[in-house]
Amino acid sequence: MSEHEEIKEGMDEKSAKEKEFNLAKEIWEWVYTLAIAIIIALLIKGFIFDIVRVDGSSMFPTLVNNDRLIVTKLGYKPEQGDIIILDSEYKNREEYYDKLAASKDKDELTAIDKLFARGSMPDNLKKKYYVKRIIAMPGQTIDLVDGKVYVDGTPLDEPYYDGTTVSIDPTVEYPITVDDDCVFVMGDNRNHSKDSRSSELGQVPYDAILGKSQVRIWPLTDMGLTR
Repeated sequence: MSEHEEIKEGMDEKSAKEKEFNLAKEIWEWVYTLAIAIIIALLIKGFIFDIVRVDGSSMFPTLVNNDRLIVTKLGYKPEQGDIIILDSEYKNREEYYDKLAASKDKDELTAIDKLFARGSMPDNLKKKYYVKRIIAMPGQTIDLVDGKVYVDGTPLDEPYYDGTTVSIDPTVEYPITVDDDCVFVMGDNRNHSKDSRSSELGQVPYDAILGKSQVRIWPLTDMGLTR
């Protein structure tokens, strides 16, 4: 083999190694970029905003089945009249965690404990989201009189609803004063809404609130702010 051929063979080997290196580098850059994009997407979904689908008619006519909503989370502070997304199983799940902690002789479960506990958690305790409207805030007193909602003794102005509002659970007695860090919610479709009038849901803790519905993005013909 001539010296020229040896040099050429050495260059070919070097070129092949460089191509392998560049390919590996490119694959790594793609994996790294994809991982960063997934992390950012999860952070946005977890802490900034989310897109949810309305399931059911409890907010009719304000919202209807299959509407898609943008829900803001970051820095949200509940206010009367807001349309919110809430986890209807939050309180039941917390009771489950408390019982589990007691069985382990702990005061409470850590976040890691709760993460592992989800694997064996009953399906009926897993997150289930409702769309409702905040009717009363902590410390306010709500009453139902002659089909009308009263908050702190004053009839509530409800331009989104023109029907009557009655009790739906004989075990819930009025008037009710809303607990600290909780809200009292109802659906706009009062005759077809499981809400704070039911002992099954009751008052909603702040920690059970996913966020506030801001914009309806689907269907396109009804796109706009949600009020």
